[in-house]
Amino acid sequence: MDPGPQVVTHLFGHEALPITHTLVWSWAVCIVLIVGARMATREMKMVPSGLQNLGEAIVELILGQIEPMMPGHGRRMLPLIGTIFIYIGLSNLVGFLPAVDNPTADLNTTLSLGLLVFVISHYEGMKVKGPLGYIKSFAHPTIILFPLNVVSELAKPISHSFRLFGNMVGGGIIVMLIYQAAPWVLPVPLHAWFDLFVGSVQALIFGMIAIAYIAVARA
Repeated sequence: MDPGPQVVTHLFGHEALPITHTLVWSWAVCIVLIVGARMATREMKMVPSGLQNLGEAIVELILGQIEPMMPGHGRRMLPLIGTIFIYIGLSNLVGFLPAVDNPTADLNTTLSLGLLVFVISHYEGMKVKGPLGYIKSFAHPTIILFPLNVVSELAKPISHSFRLFGNMVGGGIIVMLIYQAAPWVLPVPLHAWFDLFVGSVQALIFGMIAIAYIAVARA
């Protein structure tokens, strides 16, 4: 497994606009999510069934994670956090398909998500406290800690993105090495472990950290 982005083609034939393997599968994940959401909400019923039932169960599960940490703001933050949860979860799961690398095994993907959460969290903090009040909060409890608090905030998107990236790449490398040592014997259950179970757990962890960062910024 190569953790680096592999260029498939170039947009409009321009070398400055590369289309990577990661980008192709990220688009595929987005298309699946859009189509799935459309199908689940096409014929809404009071008593849900099928895809609507699955969709409502997922929404309720995610809302149940947001509301306790941000009381009264769960539904407002649901579109953002829910999209992050579901996108990362499906991106982690597609690696179970043959010859497909997880989009989340590319640092470009995870860092983009980490920066998105970083920007939203600071926006929420400024929205609640005001720009000046939010900046002053970095000097709490003493002005001496201001630079340390700023550095700590700048490190958040890095640690947030590298955690997901490292776990997905590490799992892929382990499976690749075992494929070479024992082809088609152990790799199949390991694929199920890393791509299904660990992938789902990593999506949950990334989403929960995103909720925590936003909640702390608002506090």
